Amino acid sequence: MKSVEDRLRELPQDAGLKRIEADEELRRRILKAASEKTTEKKQKTAFPVRWIAAAAAALVAGVGIFASVSLTRGPKAGDPMITSQSAGVGDALYAAGESASLDVHMGTVSISSTRDSGLRSVWASGSGANFPMVAVNGRYYRLLTVPAEAGGGLIGESIGTVSEFTKEPALSGAAVVSNICPEGTEIYAVSGMNGAVAAARVDGTMRLFQRVSFAGRALVGGESLSDTLRAGQVTSLELSGVGAVTGSEAKRLFSLLCGGAVYMNASCPESGQVLLISLSNGLTLQLSVSGETVSACGTWACPDFFEAFNGAL
Repeated sequence: MKSVEDRLRELPQDAGLKRIEADEELRRRILKAASEKTTEKKQKTAFPVRWIAAAAAALVAGVGIFASVSLTRGPKAGDPMITSQSAGVGDALYAAGESASLDVHMGTVSISSTRDSGLRSVWASGSGANFPMVAVNGRYYRLLTVPAEAGGGLIGESIGTVSEFTKEPALSGAAVVSNICPEGTEIYAVSGMNGAVAAARVDGTMRLFQRVSFAGRALVGGESLSDTLRAGQVTSLELSGVGAVTGSEAKRLFSLLCGGAVYMNASCPESGQVLLISLSNGLTLQLSVSGETVSACGTWACPDFFEAFNGAL
């Protein structure tokens, strides 16, 4: 049987073709070509892999951290794939190869502090609608946080004694009821306040309570805002987040508020804005504010007051 070499020698020769010799030179050329194809394939897939890594790095960046991600085509061995730097410094450039940089530029991410609204509530908080309170013959009073203790000079005559202590005052039919003062606690009027404020002992300390609405009940008879908010000499009015007016201008604005307010309903929605009314006897009363309405013992519309208040600042 003829060998492969003998059969190859018998094949017709074409002058335009060269015989391929299976020698060491051919083996070296084949291996070189395979190596070059592998390198080319790696370079083609490197960019999308780096792009995905860069996108992930950008998502991980937290508030206050600015990242600059550089994507490089055809890096040299040892060159970084992703780098971080402060925004606005410039693109990350590498020593070799063409580079494309995606920077998070100055101002793209910002952190700003929330403006202080100036909210300073003087009403004691409670659980839902059941804030700390006393009720005397259909008039409801909410515990004040200021002052922490009422001086003896403020305390007037007795107006009743707590006959029922209950966590649900709205369900009570007693004449004098409380959810913070025990039965037998004496309730007092406050001098010069004409029923706008009451006083009672809470845990052994004389505390003050402001007239408010409760459980859909506010006014008694034909009362006006001045009847529920009647106060001594006003020294200042402070609208949270807006400003304060003092002296004679505060007195004028308070008169405008009481004289021009129109009753809307018996609700008292608490909001993120309040009007604090400071008095010459050291007391501070509060009204919740929403738009052009104020609320304490019911809700009252008074657009003229707010226009005048802003004009007085």
